Amino acid sequence: MMKNARWDNEVVLDYIEQHDSDAFKKHDEKVLKEKAKLQKNKGVPIDIIAETFGFSKEEIDAL
Repeated sequence: MMKNARWDNEVVLDYIEQHDSDAFKKHDEKVLKEKAKLQKNKGVPIDIIAETFGFSKEEIDAL
């Protein structure tokens, strides 16, 4: 049963990636921005956050 559930999940994820990859990208970017914002609020230097999450310093300043 576990093999079937895993296969089903993989099929669904493959389908979503093929048909709704923009939604995945937007979600991933949103999650990364939330994590970057948390790091910024903790006092982590902006250049470190930018390097870690792949955002520009301006984008992090705007968070």
